[in-house]
Amino acid sequence: MAIALATEITELNLVPIREISRVTGVNTVTLRAWERRYGLLIPQRTSKGHRLYTRDDIQRVQEIQIWLSRGVAISKVKTLLAQKKLHDCIEEIDSVWEVLAAQIHAHINAFHRPRLEHLLADVFALYPVDMVADYLLVPLIKGLQGDALGQAARRAFFFNVLQEHLQAAIYRQRQAAQGEKVLLVSLPGNPLYANDLESLLINYSCLVHQFQAEYLGHLDLKEAQLCAGALHAKIIVLVGYEALNTSELQLHLTSWREKNAVPIVLAGDLALVYPALGLDEGAALYPCATMQQVLATINQLVKG
Repeated sequence: MAIALATEITELNLVPIREISRVTGVNTVTLRAWERRYGLLIPQRTSKGHRLYTRDDIQRVQEIQIWLSRGVAISKVKTLLAQKKLHDCIEEIDSVWEVLAAQIHAHINAFHRPRLEHLLADVFALYPVDMVADYLLVPLIKGLQGDALGQAARRAFFFNVLQEHLQAAIYRQRQAAQGEKVLLVSLPGNPLYANDLESLLINYSCLVHQFQAEYLGHLDLKEAQLCAGALHAKIIVLVGYEALNTSELQLHLTSWREKNAVPIVLAGDLALVYPALGLDEGAALYPCATMQQVLATINQLVKG
């Protein structure tokens, strides 16, 4: 069956859904939702019913991603694509990310788990995880910091619901990951919850891109170095936050760079403090301020 499918794909110069997902970073679940609910994609079918896509379909998915990055709701993208409007020439629009953030805040304030779970499931099904992280969840996570009365309870409630959703999604997505191995580590520091959630988001996004991502939680750089060797990781992603000891970090990163050829992607606040570390520009260190930059950098490093 697999040989017959490969032959059919080759003869028609088409790609399967897992390939369009790998290239664009859009989950296969999302691609199917765009097809069924909004008619944004019309794949061809093999004799066995497998979805097949053209190179034009890949370009269309990338066009959709541009509109979504502008804050256009997925339900409105088909009309804009049909009108062939330019991304930089449209009138002001209400950002779907602001609308979704307001809805999530309302469910958090009401401590309404079923509605929050349903909304998160819908968001992850309809939008690329990289964009969900950059435009919605990371700003929400940062916005829930603070010591105002009730803030700690709201923060704990939201973080717990989101963490459960991500862990379940990671478990499901891991079955399809066959690419290069990527090790993710959160450096010790505060806030631990936010640190974990952003790392879980990166982990899930890497798996969507079909990398074999492994998140090992909070480790210092010496422990992370041992794990990288044992796992034969091709890329390391370090996620760090405000409480970082920059002088210690500079020492360990310099030592690691001298002993290892594995490139290191710096995420979270670690990317922001990188200029202050004074490391050589030629170092195999890649600071990334956003989730989209993290995945673009990993893809670029894998391609060589």
